[in-house]
Amino acid sequence: GDTTTRSTTTTRSTTQQWCRTRSHLGSITRATRSMVFVEHEPRRALQSACEVLGVLIHGETERASSVVAPGTEGEDGKASVEVVDGEAEKYAKALMAKTDAEVLGALIEAAPTLFSDGGDKETAGVVHVMANLAREDEGSMKRVMECVTASASERVELRMRCAISVYNDAKAGAGKFGLFEAIAAYAKEAKRQDVLPTLVAHASANVTAWGEDAATQRRALALCIKLLKDLESTDEELFACLIKYLATFEGDAGSVAEAADIAKEAALAFINSPTMFEGDFLELKAVQDLQKSNQGVFKLLSTLLTGSVSDYNSLIKSDGKLISGLGLSESDCLAKMRSMALSTLGKKGEVTYAEVKEALQCEAGEVEELIVRAVGASVVDAKMDQAKQLVVFTRCTDRMFGGEQWKELSSKISTWRAQIAHMEKALSTK
Repeated sequence: GDTTTRSTTTTRSTTQQWCRTRSHLGSITRATRSMVFVEHEPRRALQSACEVLGVLIHGETERASSVVAPGTEGEDGKASVEVVDGEAEKYAKALMAKTDAEVLGALIEAAPTLFSDGGDKETAGVVHVMANLAREDEGSMKRVMECVTASASERVELRMRCAISVYNDAKAGAGKFGLFEAIAAYAKEAKRQDVLPTLVAHASANVTAWGEDAATQRRALALCIKLLKDLESTDEELFACLIKYLATFEGDAGSVAEAADIAKEAALAFINSPTMFEGDFLELKAVQDLQKSNQGVFKLLSTLLTGSVSDYNSLIKSDGKLISGLGLSESDCLAKMRSMALSTLGKKGEVTYAEVKEALQCEAGEVEELIVRAVGASVVDAKMDQAKQLVVFTRCTDRMFGGEQWKELSSKISTWRAQIAHMEKALSTK
């Protein structure tokens, strides 16, 4: 009765306590995500996180053990039992006595053990506690994200979920975008192509949420462009993102020169596309600046959007290496120029084969083929009357949609409204 006997295994009560800890950690995310805490709940979550790490570091069997207290035998001859802290409890209690910053540092340091040995729920719960400790400091949030994304080969699915959780817990602003960049980099490093569409959609929708300043928005759009290229997205999707990037320079002409490469890429994407025949981006300052940085590209783009086939042929004649030097196909560029010129000619409504031949500078035998090609590309809708050698256009794509096109559309809408009002008045009198 006067000797102390340490149990060699975890007692039943200790095992139950461990199970409660596991259960509590499973609910950490639910408790903390609401951001409306009962005063003591954050500390309970933090304590559970510390206890889990204590067990992972020191082992479950080194938790609190039962001992027989000396000289405590009762009348029935049974000694009372008391619980002595094991190394796991000592670790947790020592950690809880530190400042939040020190606790966060210890949790981050223990992250390799957490991701190596912890269960999914426990790991996610501890990471969530870390994010809440770090939430007010961008640098600390960055450290949490770094420890979560430290391995691209170990428990990638769990790390990706945890990384997204850290991002969601962060405060809005440019610092949050930095965390998103880290997720995107991790997805690429871990070869998680399946995540990229979600990242692209989120980035496109949150450009302004990450920051009102143009510099942050450009970083966000530049990342979108990179992700779209990694995803091998459609030409139209990539082109739309390129134009959004260039549009951020409209109120910042002083730095427009830094957009030269993207402006050239956007111009060549349009020129080389077999499906894009209209654009309202020629007047963008970053595109206009190509006249200084890459005059040949600007002239070719401008001719396609505003010029004639005659203008195009003159440009090619003046610079015989322009098309090949840009890595473009001469036949494809000429075909595109003819289709776009046809859309302008078709605004007349009815034109003769001879007029088409003159405008497109082609042979008489090519007229019908070129019209069919333009119809197939949805540049125009038209019907040909071979007997009369006449083409009737019912729809033509506007190569550019600028001020004049808006005026025309406004006039049409006004006319439609007047016609509807006239019909309503006529019906009301019957």
